[in-house]
Amino acid sequence: MDVLLFMEKDIPHPDEVYKFQAVIVKEKIFIRWDIEPDSYLYLDKFSFFDKKLNTYLKASFARGEILEDEYFGKVEVFFDTVEVILDIGKEFKKEIIVTYQGCNQKGYCYKPIEKKIIIEKSEIKIII
Repeated sequence: MDVLLFMEKDIPHPDEVYKFQAVIVKEKIFIRWDIEPDSYLYLDKFSFFDKKLNTYLKASFARGEILEDEYFGKVEVFFDTVEVILDIGKEFKKEIIVTYQGCNQKGYCYKPIEKKIIIEKSEIKIII
């Protein structure tokens, strides 16, 4: 049991591993993750939910790398950085829930991570 507790203390918080940023430019949100070495994010674990419209927003991604993952099999992942652009239209009062998940090549995975992006009058707040 002591070994498990020691290991958990050595696992960095996901906000340290996946540095999340979002900015608004005109009618778009630019979202970026800076990913620590030996860590990655899964392409198929990203989602962007617009609470006001009650729908998922579509995002296009650059091509990732194919990885044989011990938990999910053959998957597309992102190392180093990943960026997406969401078209939010002209209405600047929104709440978007961003979900993502990743692992570290040393053998641990994070549960899905959720951030809220609150947009009011061209200002953006990120809620952890």
